[in-house]
Amino acid sequence: MRMSRLLAGLAILLSVPAAFAGEMFPWVNTNIIGAIKDYSPAINDDFYASANHEWLSNAKLKPGYSRYSAFEELDDKLNERLKGIMTDSGIEGHDAELVRRLYAMWLDWDSRNAEGLADLRVQADKIMAVKSLQELSEYFMTEDSFYHDAVIADFGLGRDNKDSESYNLELVATPLSLGDSAEYAKRTPNGERTKKMRDAIALYMLRRLGYTEEFAQDIIARSFGFEEKIAPHEMTLEEENAPEAIDKMYNPLTMDELREKSPVFPFADIIAAHNAVSDLMNLQQPAWLKALNELYTDSNLDDMKAYLLYRLASSYITVTDEAAYREYQRIARERYGITGSRPDEEIAVDFVHGNLPVSVSKIYISRYVPESAKKEVEEIIRQTVKYYRLMLEGEEWLSEQTRKKATEKLDAMRLNCAYPEKWVDFSEFEFPEGAGLYESLAALKRYRIQRYFYDRLNTKVDHDLWMNDVVEVNAYYMPSENSINIIAGIMGGDFYSPEMSYEEKLGGIGMVIGHEVSHAFDTSGAQFGKTGNVESWWRDEDFASFKARAERLIKYFDTFRVDDSGEHYNGSLVQTETIADMAGVKAMLGIAEGHEGFDYDKFFRQYARIWKLIQTRELNDARVKTDVHALAYIRVNAIIQQYREYYSTYGVKKGDKMYLAPEDRVAVW
Repeated sequence: MRMSRLLAGLAILLSVPAAFAGEMFPWVNTNIIGAIKDYSPAINDDFYASANHEWLSNAKLKPGYSRYSAFEELDDKLNERLKGIMTDSGIEGHDAELVRRLYAMWLDWDSRNAEGLADLRVQADKIMAVKSLQELSEYFMTEDSFYHDAVIADFGLGRDNKDSESYNLELVATPLSLGDSAEYAKRTPNGERTKKMRDAIALYMLRRLGYTEEFAQDIIARSFGFEEKIAPHEMTLEEENAPEAIDKMYNPLTMDELREKSPVFPFADIIAAHNAVSDLMNLQQPAWLKALNELYTDSNLDDMKAYLLYRLASSYITVTDEAAYREYQRIARERYGITGSRPDEEIAVDFVHGNLPVSVSKIYISRYVPESAKKEVEEIIRQTVKYYRLMLEGEEWLSEQTRKKATEKLDAMRLNCAYPEKWVDFSEFEFPEGAGLYESLAALKRYRIQRYFYDRLNTKVDHDLWMNDVVEVNAYYMPSENSINIIAGIMGGDFYSPEMSYEEKLGGIGMVIGHEVSHAFDTSGAQFGKTGNVESWWRDEDFASFKARAERLIKYFDTFRVDDSGEHYNGSLVQTETIADMAGVKAMLGIAEGHEGFDYDKFFRQYARIWKLIQTRELNDARVKTDVHALAYIRVNAIIQQYREYYSTYGVKKGDKMYLAPEDRVAVW
C-alpha cells in the first residue's frame, strides 16, 4: 500500500530545572526479561514492578518472540479466532474464500519450494541489465520498479497540510537499511546489530540467486556506500519527530517546480510514467532531493544498482521457499535474542491478516464484536470528551482566546469506534487461477495499490471510509482529520471486557481513549486545527508557555538511565506519547471524581496491567533508540507520580522512590 505518514515531536532548548540536574535511576528496568529476579519493591518505591510482580516473575517469551505483553496476550486471542476464520470451510462468501486460499498458499511448502526464486531472478536480472544512467531512469519508469519497490526515491498517498480534505502525493526520501540517518554519522550498538542482520539477509538471498560470495559481498558494500552518501542529507529519526518537522517537511510544489528541483534525477517523469501526477504534491525533504540529484551520476551507477538489488533480494526472503524462510528465522532470532520460532500456522495468520485486512476484519467483526460492546466504549469516549472540555476550560495558563479554539477543536473531533460502516471494496479481486504465492501476491499488491492509491489520488477524503486495519491491538489519533480511532482489535484482554468493573474499564480502554484524545493537544497535534489543517490557533504567548511546559517534561525524562548500561533516555523522542499518557490519566481521574466510592487502587493497578511487558535486551536497546513511546515501566511510574490521587491512594511520601515533589511534577496538561 503506497501510504505516507508525518511524524512530529519537540526539540527546544531551555535551562534544566535544578531538581532534574544529574541523572536518575530510581527503578529497575523490569521490562528486560529476567530483571525482576529477586527484586521485590514496595508499592511506594516501584509501583509498576510491585503491581505486576507476579506476572513479571512468571511470564516467559513464547518461541519466536522478542517480547510479550498485554498486547501479545490479546493478539494470541485474536489470532486464535482469526485462525478459526481462515480454516473454517463453513464460512460462506467471497471474503472467506480469499482468506482461506491465501492461508493455504502460505502453508503449502511443496508448491512454494517448487516455485522457488524463479520470478525473483527475473527481476534481479532486469536490474543487472542496466548499463547506463539513461537505462536506469527508464527502469524507474517501468512497472517492474514500481510494483517491486525497487526505487531510490518513493512517493505515496498523504493528506495535504493546508487542505486536509484532499489527498496529496508525498515525495519520500531514500529508504535506509539502518532506519535512522543518525546511525551513519555515529553507529550505535543497536545500529551494528541492525546492519549485521540486514547484511546477513542480503548475503543469503544474493547467494540463492546464483551470485558468488565475492560478488554478493561487493553488492552489499556498494549498496551501503550509496546509503552513506545520501544519509547525511536525510533527517534523523529525532528530527522527524520534532514539532518543527511539521513545517520543515511541508514543501508543496507543482510538477514544473519538481522538474526544476530535480533536473538530473527524473522524478517528475517517473511520477508521470506511473500515472501518479497530482494537483497537490509535497516534498518532505528538499535537502535530500538536492543531494540525490548530485549523486545521480554515471560514477555512482553501480552503487545505485547494488542498492536496488540489495533491497529487492532482501525483501523477498519471507515469501519464497522454505529454506529462505528458515534462514530468515535464524537471522531474526540472533538479532533480537529470540529463542525458538513461531509456529508456521501462527505466521500464516499474521500474513493473511496483513495482506487481506478488509476481508479478515469484516468476518471477525460479524462474529466477535457485539453492538453492546461498541456502545459501551462509545459512552466512555463521550465521557472522556466531556471531561476534556472541562479540563481545557479550567487551564489557567491558557488565554480565553486559545481555550475557545481548543474546545472548538475538541467539539469537531471525529469519534471513530470499533469499525466503519463503509469498507474498501475487495469484491472484484480474485487470485489468478492456478497461481502460486509469488504471482498471487503480485496480483493482490496491484489491486491494493489501485484501491488505496489510484482510487484516492486527486480526490476528496471520504471520512466514512477508514483506510487502516481495525482488527489489530491498537488505537490512534489522526491529526489530518482530527479523529480518534478506538478500533475493534483493542476491545479485549486487559484493555476491555464487559465484565470489568467501571474502575478497570477506565484504567484500561478509558486510558487508551484519553491517550488518543490527548494527541490532539500534544506538541505535534497542537499544530493542527479543528478540520485537520496545519494552522496557528494558539496565541503566541500561550504556545510559548506550552512549549516551556513540554520542555520540563523532556528534561525530566532526559535524566533517566534506562538500565545498568548507563544509557540515558531521549526525552525529545518520547515527549508526544508521554504528554498523551499524562493527559489520559488526568482525564480518567477527572471522570472518577464524579463517581462516589471510586476505587482508585483498582484503577491504578489496571493502568499498570495494560503495560505489563517483558522483552529481550536486544529489543529493549532498539526501542530506546527508535520508539516514540517510553519503556513500559517508565510509562507507568513516571506518569502516575504526577497526580495527587496516586499519592493519597497509597500514602506515598517524601523518601519513597515513587515520590516527586509537587513543584517538580511535569504534566503538561
